[in-house]
Amino acid sequence: MAIEKTRFPSLGQSISGHLMTGAMKGVLAFVLAWLCTLVFNLDVALGQLAVAFFCSYFIAEIMSAVIERPIVLQRNRTQPGGLAFVFLPFSAALLITFVVGFGTTKDTTAAILLVVTVAVLNAAEVILTKSWIPGPSAEQEQRIFDEFKNMTKDHFSDDLDRIKSQARENTKKKYFEKKERGENRK
Repeated sequence: MAIEKTRFPSLGQSISGHLMTGAMKGVLAFVLAWLCTLVFNLDVALGQLAVAFFCSYFIAEIMSAVIERPIVLQRNRTQPGGLAFVFLPFSAALLITFVVGFGTTKDTTAAILLVVTVAVLNAAEVILTKSWIPGPSAEQEQRIFDEFKNMTKDHFSDDLDRIKSQARENTKKKYFEKKERGENRK
């Protein structure tokens, strides 16, 4: 597949994907932080923590997509892998979380709790998705897609032939029924 034909998700699509995963991580982070507030005594209301998580994840996920975009385009892969692809967005998310957390709560302990919670969840995401490993190139993705298409065509060829044959028979049957009723006269 030529480079001109390679279609990457747009920046908007990338941001929306990041926001979707950020929403799920944000809920988990809030629950984890709430459990931590049961153990640690913080001078911060849960509402402030929720606002801090929402704002920090919103900003961090948008920044992650923007940071990843040049790496994706440079390496010509949707999942380019590598340390820069993993640690630049990860570090930016931690910095943004601390700034937003401290700005929202005015409490260093709460901001650190937010950062630790975000770090744990983002590290879990990196480990589960193995994002440091490069994904397939555009040519490999096209080859995999072509193999799948051929396999599907081979697997369903008998069914397709049967359906076509039934369709031909139904068309003939309807034609002759109309001819018998005299509907095909010109």
